[in-house]
Amino acid sequence: MKTFYDIHFHAFNLSHPNILAFISRVNLRLLFMTTPVSAPVMSIFGWDKKIKNMLTMMENDIGNYFLLLEYYLRKSPYVSHNYLFSGDSQYVREDTYHKIVLCPLIMDFGYKNILSNSFYRIPAQKPVAEQTFDLLNGIDFYNRHTLRVVESAGKIPRVSYTPADKQQKLFEIYPFLGLNPANYTFAGIVKLLDEYFSDYDGQRTTLYENMGGKHGFAGIKLYPPLGFDPWPPDKQERQKTDYLYAYCCKKQIPITTHCSDGGFAVCDEAAAFTNPAHWRLVLQAFPELKINFAHMGKQSKKRFIFFAQTAWLNEVLALIAEYSNAYADFSCTAFGDKYYRELADLIKGEPVIRRKILFGTDFMINLLWCDSYNEYLELFLKTAELSREEKQALCSDNPARFLWQIMFGQ
Repeated sequence: MKTFYDIHFHAFNLSHPNILAFISRVNLRLLFMTTPVSAPVMSIFGWDKKIKNMLTMMENDIGNYFLLLEYYLRKSPYVSHNYLFSGDSQYVREDTYHKIVLCPLIMDFGYKNILSNSFYRIPAQKPVAEQTFDLLNGIDFYNRHTLRVVESAGKIPRVSYTPADKQQKLFEIYPFLGLNPANYTFAGIVKLLDEYFSDYDGQRTTLYENMGGKHGFAGIKLYPPLGFDPWPPDKQERQKTDYLYAYCCKKQIPITTHCSDGGFAVCDEAAAFTNPAHWRLVLQAFPELKINFAHMGKQSKKRFIFFAQTAWLNEVLALIAEYSNAYADFSCTAFGDKYYRELADLIKGEPVIRRKILFGTDFMINLLWCDSYNEYLELFLKTAELSREEKQALCSDNPARFLWQIMFGQ
């Protein structure tokens, strides 16, 4: 039986991000001055509803977060019992997937180099251990419960929970541990990797047995805009990153790194750190490193306002063609057939590139551009721009090759 993979997913709530770091990057005075203009514009384009929709999900504890996702996804015409169908409609079922694998990517918000002129000026302490604890507890809660909802028109839905059979759940959830070596000593890096990956063997059956436990991590998430330099010039910092890369190469632990000019930026070097060309130095030193360049190097900022930039995309494509374990996901980019048409053109006649592209949603961040997980997923399932074989490669074959050392149970 085949598996559908969402290789790029997020499951954090409002207690986890470093909000002050984000605010510090925004010109609040300009924002407040333009509110009389910006507020009506946001309302016209529905952005206020989209932000409210995203924050509603982030208000939940993590266990309920997964249960809500499952509850609404089971209402999709593309889902029946535990099966997900691909095709133009519920009547044209090209492929059947027995499970959906979610890979929640933890982000290490522990960046401390933030100066504030406020009274309480000590940087917020956001240890990744607390976010990790919440996520693992949430996965365990999801595995043991089913959400029951009674909905009535004009009334607040009533919610209850019933015991669940783990094998009957729609999702298998394998998170990536968020890590920024700059937030740790060398000894701290060694301890952290040993704590969560000492028993890692890259096999799905092992992770399934440990799902919701500290040995249930499938990989590591790196986020340059949060202050992570993939190839730091400082010798002590380089020692930490070298150890991390060597450890991941030895155990074949996959890494996903943020690779777009958007996202959660807290430092002035965000663009320089994120630029995929910066990773060429890493891959030259560690050519066997298994790495996914998230968002395929998407550059949203236009040159001279109108002209799209593709330098990062071109560099990502060059890297994944050159290095056998380098991949790229197209999360938070595919909001219609136009994108899938461009993607089809990109992989046409490029068998190596086609084997390296991964499906991901970037949920819940993608709620800023779509209404639901269902909507983003269904756009992929029903698009006619990709062939059946191409969809199978992007959402199943390629992610399985990226995640597991031994392919089985697709």
